[in-house]
Amino acid sequence: MAMDPKVGELSRKERARQMRREAYLRAKEQRATDPRYLALKEAAKRYRREAYHVVKDRAKAATAARKLVQKVKAEADRGAKRVAADERLRSKVRLASKPE
Repeated sequence: MAMDPKVGELSRKERARQMRREAYLRAKEQRATDPRYLALKEAAKRYRREAYHVVKDRAKAATAARKLVQKVKAEADRGAKRVAADERLRSKVRLASKPE
């Protein structure tokens, strides 16, 4: 039969759990004060920010290019409509000015 732990003693399972937690906390404290780890962490942060700015600038450029294309197309459509309207007006003026 398994022996019951006495009062104040931990079972093997509980002791292993406690040791894992203590090791985790020690490693966490070491990471918080390790200058190499902190430098790597800061470099990763800078890299992410730079990558974000590159993507953001690329998106801005794509949006600006899309707007420019739309603007050019709208101006061309407006010009074509104006030419068509002018032509209709000229034909009406020609018809009206023809002597009968």
